[in-house]
Amino acid sequence: MDYKDFFSFTKQERRGIVVFLISVTSIVFIGKIWQRQSALPPEILSDYYFGPDSTAKDENQNDEQTDTDLWDNTDSKSNVLPKQKFSFDPNVVSLDSLLMLGFSKYGAKSLLNYRSKGGRIFNDDKFKSIYGIDSNIINSLRQFIYYPQKKLYQPFKNEDVANNLKPKEENIFQIFDLNSADSSQLVTIKGIGPFTAAKIINFRKRTGGFLLKEQLVELNIIKDSLFREISPQLKTNPELIKKININAADYKSFVTHPYFSSETANAILKYRKQHGNFTETKHISRIRSIREETGMKIIPYLSVE
Repeated sequence: MDYKDFFSFTKQERRGIVVFLISVTSIVFIGKIWQRQSALPPEILSDYYFGPDSTAKDENQNDEQTDTDLWDNTDSKSNVLPKQKFSFDPNVVSLDSLLMLGFSKYGAKSLLNYRSKGGRIFNDDKFKSIYGIDSNIINSLRQFIYYPQKKLYQPFKNEDVANNLKPKEENIFQIFDLNSADSSQLVTIKGIGPFTAAKIINFRKRTGGFLLKEQLVELNIIKDSLFREISPQLKTNPELIKKININAADYKSFVTHPYFSSETANAILKYRKQHGNFTETKHISRIRSIREETGMKIIPYLSVE
């Protein structure tokens, strides 16, 4: 028998083979499509959750709830602490206690941040000046707030010893506001020359002004050793700060400021393009890519117009 007989097919056999291959291919293709369609979720809009990355406000959501959720990744309302009233010292009260008293999470964290830098609160005016603290809550809790007493100078009880001591000569010097002093005034401070004075004014233009005189060290304008010497001659008036209009500023306006990175600027511009203008500066907390630490620094330099 010729070996070619094993590899040759009749016309009817060839048709059968073609039909078989087409059938197998169709079955495999239909099986894959069926599995893919079975894996797709039902297209029911109510089953989808739209996260907080939106400026749209729910009808049942009030401003107090929005403030409490700043930089909070938890959406569960079961974690909300019950409101209570009790005596407290703002210099030592904990975060949970502040939330129970009715303060927003943003305000409570701002207070703790102020305390961590050595800040002390001795009266209502100073308490209300903390960023994010609601003055109305302080007024409603006035009878529950107590402040530590400032240490007062106590004169010598032994008059003989007091008389033998020579009074120390007080250093009389002029105090300059970092947000208004010019270079000719700054150079009168011992340790500040024309170069450092120009550097201070340059950073003042870039930031719009100084919130705290400690920013001279934070921004590496002067060394800490020099700052400790000249600190008594410096003060800041935050009302003189020129703020950035978050709804109109462009990329260059943001990145010129030392607290704004290119990533932060792009995140704000992208969010504004997608959701429209901001109604409040604190709503930048809805931008998940901006860290809380960065947000706390830049909010005082933003305005909504």
